[in-house]
Amino acid sequence: MKKFYLIDGHAQIFRAYYAPFPPLSSPSGEPTKATYVFTQMVLNILRDKKPEFFAVTLDYGDESTERKLIYDDYKANRDEAPEDLGPQIGRIVEILEALRVPIYQVKGQEADDIIATIASQTAGSDFELYIVSRDKDLYQVLTDRVKLWDPTKDVVIDPEVLERERGFTPEQAVEIQTLTGDSTDNIPGIPGIGPKKAAGLIQKYGNVEGVLAHLDELTPKMRENLDTHRDTLGLSRQLVTLNREVSFDFDLEACQTERFERANLRTLFADLGFSRLTSLLDEGNGMGGPAGESSEEAPGDRAPRGEAHLVNTEEQFEDFMALLEKEKRFAVDTETTSLRPVDCDLVGLSFSWKSGEGWYVAVASNTGPVLDREKTLERLRPILEDPEIEKCGQNIKYDIVVLRSVGIELRGVCFDSMVASYLLRPERRGHGMDALARDLLNYETIPISELIGKGRKQISMLDVELDRLAEYAAEDADVTWRLYEDLSAKIEASPVKSLFEDVEMPLVGVLADMETVGVTIDSDRLKETSVQLGVRIAELQAEIHGVAGREFTVDSPKQLSEVMFDEIGLRVVKKTKTSRSTDASVLQTLAAETEHPLPKLVLEYRELSKLRGTYLDPLPDFVSPRTGRLHASFHQAVAATGRLSSSDPNLQNIPIRTEQGRQIRKAFISCDADHVLLTADYSQIELRILAHLCSDSGLIEAFTSDQDIHTFVAAQIFGVDQEDVTREMRSRAKAVNFGIIYGQGAFGLSRSLGITRKEASDFIDSYKERYPGIVTFMAECVQTAVSDGEVSTILGRRRPIPEVQSRNNNTRSLGERLAINTVVQGSAADMIKVAMINISRKICQENLDLKLLIQVHDELVFEAPRPEVGAMAEMVSDEMMNAIKVDVPMKVDVSWGDDWFEGKAG
Repeated sequence: MKKFYLIDGHAQIFRAYYAPFPPLSSPSGEPTKATYVFTQMVLNILRDKKPEFFAVTLDYGDESTERKLIYDDYKANRDEAPEDLGPQIGRIVEILEALRVPIYQVKGQEADDIIATIASQTAGSDFELYIVSRDKDLYQVLTDRVKLWDPTKDVVIDPEVLERERGFTPEQAVEIQTLTGDSTDNIPGIPGIGPKKAAGLIQKYGNVEGVLAHLDELTPKMRENLDTHRDTLGLSRQLVTLNREVSFDFDLEACQTERFERANLRTLFADLGFSRLTSLLDEGNGMGGPAGESSEEAPGDRAPRGEAHLVNTEEQFEDFMALLEKEKRFAVDTETTSLRPVDCDLVGLSFSWKSGEGWYVAVASNTGPVLDREKTLERLRPILEDPEIEKCGQNIKYDIVVLRSVGIELRGVCFDSMVASYLLRPERRGHGMDALARDLLNYETIPISELIGKGRKQISMLDVELDRLAEYAAEDADVTWRLYEDLSAKIEASPVKSLFEDVEMPLVGVLADMETVGVTIDSDRLKETSVQLGVRIAELQAEIHGVAGREFTVDSPKQLSEVMFDEIGLRVVKKTKTSRSTDASVLQTLAAETEHPLPKLVLEYRELSKLRGTYLDPLPDFVSPRTGRLHASFHQAVAATGRLSSSDPNLQNIPIRTEQGRQIRKAFISCDADHVLLTADYSQIELRILAHLCSDSGLIEAFTSDQDIHTFVAAQIFGVDQEDVTREMRSRAKAVNFGIIYGQGAFGLSRSLGITRKEASDFIDSYKERYPGIVTFMAECVQTAVSDGEVSTILGRRRPIPEVQSRNNNTRSLGERLAINTVVQGSAADMIKVAMINISRKICQENLDLKLLIQVHDELVFEAPRPEVGAMAEMVSDEMMNAIKVDVPMKVDVSWGDDWFEGKAG
């Protein structure tokens, strides 16, 4: 049977916009993520499904739809579309028109009604209609020849699947939606009746009228809700029923894919930088004729692959070494058996010093002959350890740690393309090699999945065919070299050159040292704490069920939503596109404004469950079988502010203010009785930097005289002596002091302190009046973001803030907060990074038995010999206080003990 694929346009465009895909932009800076993902879907359908007919439906874009005229609150809770989506929709229309795909949109009508009309008009035709959508509103149009297809999961829903999985037929779909309503579209429904309950009722009673005729058979609560809201059912039915008689000219002949024209897309794709999609145009069938019909070379064709040299014999190795020994700079990469550098085995090394060529030196394989590993590494050692020979890499920190595991200290590291990309474009979501190659070099790398597979079927690099592994590994080095050539020129011409050379590149070695050393943990303590938390979590679950009046799955947002909003009647604070939110901010709001205990209990339940699931239970699994220590990964190319992050495990989010968080820190212990953990923590670093940046005399005075900043501010704002400042006064001052850094307004302050918005607003006004330098500084940050499109930190770290140009008030306000926060928090990140580098140099210069283990926000954790810890603490404190000269004294709290908590507590 022939196939007709009909795309629910706006639904798929939104899906493309929010797809788990990094942001994209054209060479001219135009945002293109939604355009790219949607267009790729269209081309894939035409290539893979080979439909005989194809079309797209779109909403008209006019608010005055027929449903809106019936019910003014229809879709009233929908958020405004993202500002950068509108131009992309225009581009998508341009691409579809160039391809000659019919687009159906009708003024006053929605795409669903157009789809329903097309389904009705083509009934009885000799083809199957596949509606490209997962919208439940379209269940009512399903027949044996009209089906829904979800392109993300490649799942088809027909009447049989609908009844089996959802419990109702297409004919019953309107009845179901009449009862449930639709929170996304703000269509009223019956409280307490979700899709499952509705399906049960309709199966039993046939339709809504049948349900109403048997109210006496229902539970008291359901009977009450139906009786109370029965007057809305007629409106709901009218709103959910699709119009199958929309008046428009539908031309089936125009939908024939053999009429489509692809040639016009080449220029468009070149302008947009869609080189990968250009290749889809040449894969024939369903896109305007056979692949060979046009000899035109696409302007955006991808860069050619380089030449890969496998080095796995002594003769080849000698020839390779003769070439390598002449080079004073090259790219290097390692191939291993694991992503965990401390625990992996080295399989081979790849090198490149010339664009288009790479060499792979194989030292381990199960599929072919290789070089003797020990002899090969000894020959390479003088070159790899020579600091005068410069090495480039992509995430070269990994390679440093890997080579240490085989006894080689990689020296002369001068360039990391991941770090360079991060400094030049911090707004990018990812700086991995594959993405950089695609975006900067127009080059498609070999996916690793082609070598080792996916999921449970993955094989080891040792089992990959040697020739194929050589091609992949040599490409890694070749692409790294090409990225070096591209990015080094950009760094050289950029204001971030000094930051790159003096801070970020030296920091690579410091982080490699931290990851190599690792930290000892007490697994038994973690298990014991986990058991204790398990008891409390079970108690909380029982309490939650008690106050809810029934058992339900507390971890299910959907079930929690039904209990909180439908059954208990708490206020719906926030809605998402598909549901009523029960996130932490909602629970905190409800806990503050209601006396009902459920929100507070759920917050505690979630916090303890997260601690147990994120830290207590998984942490022992991160311990290396080789070293017996935990080796977290520290990342410098993630946070746009410049802060470091960590993973495997994430140490940044271990709480310190809760007893459970303290128990986790107690499990991080010194390696033996002769050593202690030394912690050094900047005291109020961001407030001190704020005082320096804004030059406010009041703040500078407080820090210069070493007074408690929160008490000092409270005394000035409330007009009392410091000894008369109450705990509540200090709490308000503290909240504003830190809130200023994050651009917190009256609403946020009122919620955090549990006061009225007017009280919060008055306090903020008094604060700003007392400290005018802060107000001026904040205004300057925002103005700089507006005029320059970006802001910078104390060391020149840059961050684009496009949000400040938005016409959407919420987005613009977010941009203003980001501008202020980036300057302050980013400058604090600069300072602690410089301190880490200086301390590391001091350790090397004086050959100290002091090891930096962990960095968390403003805190450093070291392992130090017990007898010498006092002197080392003094050195660490001095280096941290003097890392960057500012106009206020920096203060560092140092302490030590047998575990991280003892060291933190002193």
